Amino acid sequence: MRRTRLVVAWYLKHHYGTSEDPGTRPMYYDRQRVGHLAVTPADLGQGSPAALFKVLIATAMFQRLRDALVMRLLRELPARTAREIGSMHRLAALSEASSCPHLKSNEALLTSCDLSKHPETKRGTCGEYPELPCHLKKHTEALRRYGHFGKVPTSAALALRDGGQRSLPQLYERTVASSHSAKEAAVALERALSRSWRVSQKIASMFLSAVANPDLGDSNAPWSAGVDWNHFVVIDSNVALYLETVGYQGARTYDARREFVQALASRIDLETMLPGLCSTNARLVQQALYLFMSQSNRKSLPYDCCQRQEWACPTCPSELRIMCSLRK
Repeated sequence: MRRTRLVVAWYLKHHYGTSEDPGTRPMYYDRQRVGHLAVTPADLGQGSPAALFKVLIATAMFQRLRDALVMRLLRELPARTAREIGSMHRLAALSEASSCPHLKSNEALLTSCDLSKHPETKRGTCGEYPELPCHLKKHTEALRRYGHFGKVPTSAALALRDGGQRSLPQLYERTVASSHSAKEAAVALERALSRSWRVSQKIASMFLSAVANPDLGDSNAPWSAGVDWNHFVVIDSNVALYLETVGYQGARTYDARREFVQALASRIDLETMLPGLCSTNARLVQQALYLFMSQSNRKSLPYDCCQRQEWACPTCPSELRIMCSLRK
């Protein structure tokens, strides 16, 4: 526990509350990091349907690639493409207008669409209807990820539509209203978002914490009421590495690791460390572990102590110096 408390104290001292803190709400306001999918603080705080969908699609890009590279791809995404993939209604309309049967429902998209990239030209294609014009083929080229990644925005739109939701706010409102507890609502929201292509528990938790956790960067958390936002913990390779470093012996499943981080967080009173914070916040504790272990992010952040290594390192507690990813 002492090492985790020290890591959290390090994070609160060097990174918490800065606009550069990756994965927190200010990231989604910054065009230099999420390009034309950026939203305004006011729109996010009000729970604007358009803003929330843009945040979801931007979040989905943050998988299996360093954050800096994802941000570069988002910065370079053409404005026209961003307007298209960032609009649930435009994506649904494009799908309805298509003659491809695999675009008629999210289930068909998940089970039948074999979107890919041509191995030589890198153009979007598919096995069944390669000559058919398709917005998914354009999106997979523009997003510059895996060949099938162009399915992500449309799948998110169709998953909402097929579930009878006109927007993300309606999903939230109906889920909270039909749930018997805040924890049940949190689990149901995570499950609903994970019906989309390539939206894992990690991506769903990253998005849901951005819109529900009251301390994740600023006060613009439109979904904090009626939801157990402590459920949303982002377990990535950096967090997994930290758990391994401190001797975690539990199962390697997402849920088991999440429960371990939540247990750690329950023993750390954040309000005593930084007045104004909620006493228990598993997502902030997880953010500290993630950032402490992320070499690439720390090297790029102006407030990280590695920028002043020659005098900062000797003042750091020995337990942190031993674990520090930048001193190995």
